[in-house]
Amino acid sequence: MATGARPDVKELGKKGSRANTVDGIAPRYAIEPANENECGEALAWASRERFAVIPRGGGTRLHIGNVPRAYDVALSTAEMSGIVEYEPADLTITVRAGTPLARVQATLAERRQFLPLDPDARHGSTIGGVIAANASGPLRLRHGTVRDSLLGTRVATTDGVVAKAGGKVVKNVTGYDLNKLYVGSFGTLAVITEVTLKVAPFPDVERTIAARFADYRAAARATYRVLRSPLTPSAIELTRDDRGILFLAHVAGFPRPVARMVDDLSAFARDEGATGVDPLDDVAARDAWSAARRGPEIADGGTLARVAVPIGQIAWACETAEVVAGRHDLPVTLWASAGVGVIRVGLGESPRALEAIRALRAALREHLGTLVVEECPLDVKREIDVFGEPGNSQEIARRLKTTYDPAGVMAPGRFLGRL
Repeated sequence: MATGARPDVKELGKKGSRANTVDGIAPRYAIEPANENECGEALAWASRERFAVIPRGGGTRLHIGNVPRAYDVALSTAEMSGIVEYEPADLTITVRAGTPLARVQATLAERRQFLPLDPDARHGSTIGGVIAANASGPLRLRHGTVRDSLLGTRVATTDGVVAKAGGKVVKNVTGYDLNKLYVGSFGTLAVITEVTLKVAPFPDVERTIAARFADYRAAARATYRVLRSPLTPSAIELTRDDRGILFLAHVAGFPRPVARMVDDLSAFARDEGATGVDPLDDVAARDAWSAARRGPEIADGGTLARVAVPIGQIAWACETAEVVAGRHDLPVTLWASAGVGVIRVGLGESPRALEAIRALRAALREHLGTLVVEECPLDVKREIDVFGEPGNSQEIARRLKTTYDPAGVMAPGRFLGRL
């Protein structure tokens, strides 16, 4: 395509527009670049025309973000898919952004390896979308978040340039590590086209310990004791059900250390008053961690929020979320990643959801906590910034946005402070 020419744009009718709708706003055009150069050319065209672009992978996380200020072009990464390079001996893999996460995991499993990112991967979730949303799951306790797995990125920018950062080996950064800039940017700076990630070998043995506690505080004490010990669990999750607080801990590694960790974890839990402390069989463990990755399931009209607090405040935050929900007559479901201080809060449908969100945010501020609304009714979203109140870093974020997207066409209004 000649520089400055219009890319292969599909004009959308009503049906096509509905399929690409974001927060009730439908785009005029859709573009599916075949490669990163075409992606850059498409963004340059949109920038010249001042057309607002929202990138999408599998579309499974488009509900996250503020209501767009404008939306003209849906840019899909679906055609930019596939494994570019896989080096099992180096524990690295390079993939295009539109590659489904499930396909990457299946490829790695053939060599008894895996990508240690386990977010709620709904059907069609892509690598690019996972990174742009900074999505992670229970395994972040041991393996970290997207930032810890990411070695290199290639992105298409609004001036038509394909830029790269990082590399394809673990020790590759000199100077500024620009990889991290795109993690959690939600497509507001550029379009991720290709990434290199660290992978991990399958452990020889995996075990899940389940226990029951009377309240969050006892479960939090057990968690804190584990974190202060030499034990290295992969994940610790808490949730309430009709039998109390369910405590799940995952351990993995070689057989003898895993057996020792199971014994010590069980002893710690019993010391803090747990009952029913037992390892789960493989089927029960698989089901438990599938539920933990999914988190709270909300019906249409419900609200899903992600709360982050210091680890020492995890019990207080869980109790406070339930109290606030009760005061506003809202059904509530919690899943807490207790070892990292992240709680996913599901609230049932209610006209008082907005009041509850504001009340919970106010309480969290007093304890250095934050709340991001990931999913909610549109009338609620129009009234708040889903990412919370912009802090001292907002001016830095604004300057980055101006530098990387001077025309302001990348998902305008969607990010923190409605950038």
